[in-house]
Amino acid sequence: MSDKKYTQKAVPSSRLSRFASIGGMAASLSGNIIKNTMSAAFKAQKPNTQNTLLNINNAHTITKHLANMRGAAMKIGQMLSMDAGELLPAEWEPILALLREEANSMPKAQLLAVLQQNWGDDWQDKFAYFSFEPIAAASIGQVHRARLKSGEDLAVKVQYPGVAQSIDSDIDNVAGLLKLTRLVPKGLDIENILEQAKTQLKQEADYYTELGFLQQYHRHFADDPRFIIPRAHEALCSRHILCMEFIDARPMAELAYEPIALKNEIVSNLFDLVFSELFRFRFTQSDPNFANFLYQPESKKLVLLDFGACITLSENTSVGYLKMARAMQSQNREDMLKALLELGLLNPQTPDSAIQIVIDACDTASEVLQTDCYNFKQTQIIQRLQKQSQGLITEKDAIASPEFDVALVNRKVSGTVMLANKMNVDIKLRDLLAPYIEGLTENKEPI
Repeated sequence: MSDKKYTQKAVPSSRLSRFASIGGMAASLSGNIIKNTMSAAFKAQKPNTQNTLLNINNAHTITKHLANMRGAAMKIGQMLSMDAGELLPAEWEPILALLREEANSMPKAQLLAVLQQNWGDDWQDKFAYFSFEPIAAASIGQVHRARLKSGEDLAVKVQYPGVAQSIDSDIDNVAGLLKLTRLVPKGLDIENILEQAKTQLKQEADYYTELGFLQQYHRHFADDPRFIIPRAHEALCSRHILCMEFIDARPMAELAYEPIALKNEIVSNLFDLVFSELFRFRFTQSDPNFANFLYQPESKKLVLLDFGACITLSENTSVGYLKMARAMQSQNREDMLKALLELGLLNPQTPDSAIQIVIDACDTASEVLQTDCYNFKQTQIIQRLQKQSQGLITEKDAIASPEFDVALVNRKVSGTVMLANKMNVDIKLRDLLAPYIEGLTENKEPI
């Protein structure tokens, strides 16, 4: 676990204070735009609002404000920082990476107020030890290490005050900023996506719901020797506090320094977990944040954390992705198009020029299933696909608005690929997918 010391800043818990934070960020962005526009004018350059919005100063501004707000505002920022890819300047990456890894922590006084509200004034009588310094801080809550008088070591996740009540207003306010930046493709139904994001985030903010998801993962994977799933301590759980056993393990970022054989094994097991979620159980933890996984070098086991973002997949989504995998393995462009239409990633109104770009990109991506072992980093497949897909930016109707679970599966798969790329590992994707593809026929369900 991390020994990092977190910066303590009170979480703005009222709607007014959170609106003021968004307003402060918008004012700072506007100030940067004016400053950069004036600078361009003095240099006899044509002012470009889009370029000034993407200025490095704005990366600092956005990161600072969202890390302080936490809650839905920061969560949306995390999602955008992971999905933006090459749309953002390279200078943004190390700054926005902080949004994916950590938030500020709340001060002790604010923490104590949450603990007392949920456990009562005598809550400390239950513990032999409780660390007020968090071991992790994220968008919805922060995690503390504790030990019960009975000797059990616990990880205690405490939700930030006010974030559950401010989800709707946070997302509405962030949506206004998205429109300001004009980074959202014209054909994307952003309003529908954000409405579904509100539902998803309200689910994540209910720790009783997450407790149920954690128990469901136990039913699916508890007997799998490759994974460790912490057990909940239900007696201390509430809607705003989730207690589970503490598992001593390392952040996935540290896996980069391990021997290649261990990296290959851990990331391969993660891909196999993703495929089991999508095609076997149709139930997945949809947040690909690297912080949701730990690993144990000695046992070579993957530790699964944070189950708030779980979703049940529709049969259409699960089978549709499997059909897409089969089409890519056989490099059948006609079947690729059928699968993309079934998934809603393309629609009948999509221009032929855009369809051609998408199918060409899928054809390129199909190389991952043509060899016994594949390395995303060494083949530079991500960079090649980004370059190949640049033409979609100018196609205003190219981006379809799929069902929400399809969009979340895209993020989950993309996030797993990004991790494999970061770790420079060799993955036997064809072998991992083979049992599911072989089980897919017109009259037979996937295994």
